[in-house]
Amino acid sequence: MTETYDDQLRCLREEIQRHGARPTVIDSVLSKLLVHSCDKVSRDLLLLLSDEAEYEEGMYSLIHAAESAPDEEYILSLLSIFSAIRTSSPRWTSIVTMRVLNSRPTQLELITQLRTASKSVKADVDAVCRRIAEIDPQFLAKTVPVTLAMR
Repeated sequence: MTETYDDQLRCLREEIQRHGARPTVIDSVLSKLLVHSCDKVSRDLLLLLSDEAEYEEGMYSLIHAAESAPDEEYILSLLSIFSAIRTSSPRWTSIVTMRVLNSRPTQLELITQLRTASKSVKADVDAVCRRIAEIDPQFLAKTVPVTLAMR
């Protein structure tokens, strides 16, 4: 039987919820899921991030797979679910945001797309950026251009 995209996504969700996101299982399912060409992969993978997952490596595998999309598509996906993951997984939302800020091309794409984002998304991104800069002042130089783009 050929497993569909939704089947693979369901396997990932169950692995995360029941077994803590074991890296070998996550990587195995991801390799099958990524065979499916789908513009919602990044969005769906980011929605699976869980602060409750036992294995960080499994969560990083999800992030790496989501980041493999072109920057424009990745940021569009991220912003479309930013408020949801900020609520469901604040720790991983901060990590994803820091990774975006650390990649200049991805950061520039974020700045571009934030200019036309909704007020609520801008407010959520701003709150996460401010929190990141509070925790690690070295990020201030990377968060300021993002926060300025939201004005």
